[in-house]
Amino acid sequence: MLDLFPYLARVIHIASAVLLLGGICYAWNLSKYKLLPENPAYGFRPAVWSLVAALFLTGSYNLVNKMPVPKEYHMLFGIKFLLFLHIAAVSILLVKPNTTPERRARMLTGLVVSGLSVILVSAALRALTQ
Repeated sequence: MLDLFPYLARVIHIASAVLLLGGICYAWNLSKYKLLPENPAYGFRPAVWSLVAALFLTGSYNLVNKMPVPKEYHMLFGIKFLLFLHIAAVSILLVKPNTTPERRARMLTGLVVSGLSVILVSAALRALTQ
């Protein structure tokens, strides 16, 4: 019988990453043209917290069930996890009510770079395990 939970965890993980990074890229584009709302904290705070929690939980589950892996996997996973921690922390700070629009624009630029880096490292991890 097919075990559905690992597939569901992977789908939730990828969907959460797409939604979080897609939202960040969209907000970054809006901030370049000064179209981002003055205070986006109230509408986006629950979504950011939910997506960060989903990524952490499903990523932990996926890592535990991925064993055994090549030795290079752990190094790349550590880099990916540190980048995720940066994205999580800055995303949470981004939706605080007292963040200025100028600071928010700088934070979004860093998030876009980190998000694209996570995608690059994820592709390398996937290549190692196939």
